[in-house]
Amino acid sequence: MSRRGRTVWLVHGGIALCALLILGAMAALTRGVVNTEDNRARMEAKADEQEQVRLALWRMDSAAAAWIADEAQRPVPDPANKNEGNSEVKLRFDAREDGILLADDPDKIPEFCEVLDIESNARAFPAMCSQMPEIPSSWATPAPEPASLQVEPAPPQVVEAPGPSQKLQAQTQQWKAQSRASTAYQKLADSKELENREKIIQKAVLSSNTNFDNNMVQSANIVGDWSLLRSSLPRPARIGNELLLLRYLQWKLPNGRTLRSIQGAWIDEPALKAVLLAEVADLFPAASLVQSGGGALDEGLTLASFPWTLEIPRFPEILPPLPQTVLYPLIAGWAAAVVAILAAWLLVTGLLRLSERRASFVSAVTHELRTPLTTFQLYSDMLASGAVKEEKRGEYFRTLRREAERLSHLVENVLAFSRIERRCGISAPTTRSAGEMVAPMVERFRGRLQEAGMDLSLDPDDGAWKTPVKADPAAVEHVLFNLIDNAAKYAGSGLVRMEAGTKGRNLEIHVCDNGPGIPAKERSRIFRAFHKSAAAAAESRPGVGLGLALSRRLARSGGGNLEFVAREDGSSFVLTLPGAP
Repeated sequence: MSRRGRTVWLVHGGIALCALLILGAMAALTRGVVNTEDNRARMEAKADEQEQVRLALWRMDSAAAAWIADEAQRPVPDPANKNEGNSEVKLRFDAREDGILLADDPDKIPEFCEVLDIESNARAFPAMCSQMPEIPSSWATPAPEPASLQVEPAPPQVVEAPGPSQKLQAQTQQWKAQSRASTAYQKLADSKELENREKIIQKAVLSSNTNFDNNMVQSANIVGDWSLLRSSLPRPARIGNELLLLRYLQWKLPNGRTLRSIQGAWIDEPALKAVLLAEVADLFPAASLVQSGGGALDEGLTLASFPWTLEIPRFPEILPPLPQTVLYPLIAGWAAAVVAILAAWLLVTGLLRLSERRASFVSAVTHELRTPLTTFQLYSDMLASGAVKEEKRGEYFRTLRREAERLSHLVENVLAFSRIERRCGISAPTTRSAGEMVAPMVERFRGRLQEAGMDLSLDPDDGAWKTPVKADPAAVEHVLFNLIDNAAKYAGSGLVRMEAGTKGRNLEIHVCDNGPGIPAKERSRIFRAFHKSAAAAAESRPGVGLGLALSRRLARSGGGNLEFVAREDGSSFVLTLPGAP
């Protein structure tokens, strides 16, 4: 590989390396932006989901609180009202320490004991105590009730029905009992969040004091003239596979003895879950409630009212598309990077080609100038020294004139090409027939061909030559002379035909020879300026590879064109001139 070839490869390699660095930096930047946007979208989705979870838990806890508050208004089971109340309750019962088991539907008591594995009604109270949430410490031993919780029995009065003052006293005692139970329950809360949720239940229970007190008075009339000393909020408890709602009660009997009991409800768990899930159907249609585990509370999905955890189905993550404020700048950045790389590559490639053309031009021109200058120097020295015979001097002078014309033609082509490149060429188009325009040039064309031992075939009487055209005669002559000169250089011998024809309103002048023609691999380069290297100029006929490039530019600058037409024998060039309007 030559030194110039290595230089070209190094330049292109440097451009490729820079392009890889730029594209790599853009890829890293794009990846970082996309990852940032994905993380932001995930965080927003997670925040929205957590907000919906909090809203769902609040709705279900609120509904559960109302449900528990409604159950809290029934301190004693009433068989007469067994069909009233929440349909999610299978059985309401009251298990007393004296072995009595009351229920609002006595027919279900055997089934209830069998499901809870209770041997008999008398064993209901101890079985409940073993699973009772928040068993008071005073229940562990038959110790007397603390003084702060004891209520002295009122003096016996004979009344047929409780009066307003008795109702007010019962209401006051109930408020105190509920307040003490709420305070104890809040202290035993597992976390602050659970404590806040339990307040919903307490508020709902306490807000129903009027109906609760009336029911308490009615219940007292049913079971006897007892006084309710202490009660707690109903709390869920699980015995076996069944969910119960339990609370403890203390009654003051007329004889002064305290009777303890556990009141509760046997819950239809699937039905109650369906009621609570209906509250969040718009938020989580496919959600479910499952038994809470050890780590569910940490995830913030456990209800405060029941030992259930909200289970939300996980679907494949679908991230939203990049926002336009991010997508469009990325596209613009990539487009700018690609355009910059292409522009740099085209610029460097153009500079390399320009440098190559300049080097080729300098080499070819140097070679072209060396031959006539050598001839001038040699012949002038021989003529000056008198070494040339008299009969040979004419031939020497003709050779010097031919070389001078060759140099003049070369310089004329270079200057014309320079003017066209600088866009400062002066065109003077005239309107006349093609024959009139070409007639003054024929003698010059014949002379150039005769120097090469060739002749020109031209039929001025052909009707196509009478077609009026609008063109610059000097430019037309320059183009046609370059074509004749190339035929004289490369065709070698034979006849050069110049024919005219019309195509639409335009005139086409065909210049054909019978030479060896142009190889197929060279046809794409013949109209390229300075396509000859120094070696090609030395190995081929004289020329710098500028004539055809200049001719095409001159033709196009006047509104025409110059094209090569492939032939089996020789070469054919077509000069198109615009017709006169």
